[in-house]
Amino acid sequence: MELKDKVIVITGAGRGIGAATAEVCAREGAKVVLSDIRADWLDAATGKLTGMGYDVVSKVADVSKEAEVEGLVKFAVEKYGRLDGIVNNAATIVVKRVADLTAEEWDHVIDVNLDGVFYGCKHAVRQFLAQKSGGSIVNIGSISAVVGMPDQAVYCASKGAVFQLTRQIAIDYAPDNIRCNTIGPGSVDAEFLQIYLDGQRNPDTARERTIANHPINRLATPYEIGEPISFLLSDRASFITGANLQVDGGYSTK
Repeated sequence: MELKDKVIVITGAGRGIGAATAEVCAREGAKVVLSDIRADWLDAATGKLTGMGYDVVSKVADVSKEAEVEGLVKFAVEKYGRLDGIVNNAATIVVKRVADLTAEEWDHVIDVNLDGVFYGCKHAVRQFLAQKSGGSIVNIGSISAVVGMPDQAVYCASKGAVFQLTRQIAIDYAPDNIRCNTIGPGSVDAEFLQIYLDGQRNPDTARERTIANHPINRLATPYEIGEPISFLLSDRASFITGANLQVDGGYSTK
């Protein structure tokens, strides 16, 4: 029960890493606020956890809109009285090279993957400062933040920027006992990876190649990403801030 009674907000919690992280945090005793842009995904994820007896609530929010992220944080505080952590997980991807990207596609990915993280950090930090209690932010990056990936120009750019934003927040707010870290997942066997694979000429071959790029020789499960996220949210990680923890099966070692 490493997160007992901590209030945690998780964006992009309707499926994949976000849903798994919500389950791990709830299992560890947290009161979890799940959010996603899709109400159907969110209802399914929340229904599963409430059925397991966990203390969770949900709110639909589009992280590319600051007012909705601010409202999400306020919702959590109104429900539970405080905020202890946020996981900025919501993301999107466009599988194209630079020359093929439209300005609209570029803007959309940046709006969700970078601006959405900024808004989550900003309003979580404001709440932490108001409480004078500190807090923990976990931003979800990617192996794409530290290595180049075929056909992922804007996704790589957005995730690289997330890590740099994380480091700056860590520096600025360490004196306030606010920690900010990035988790860099490798390829996770979930819906998001399938979007990338579907954009390749031969998805089956691309999947095999993706697996082979991980020295551990398999894909991660969403829960294998949720576990270290939960750790970084907990007091056991109290001296960790500004880190980029690569949970990538050895991918970035090559």
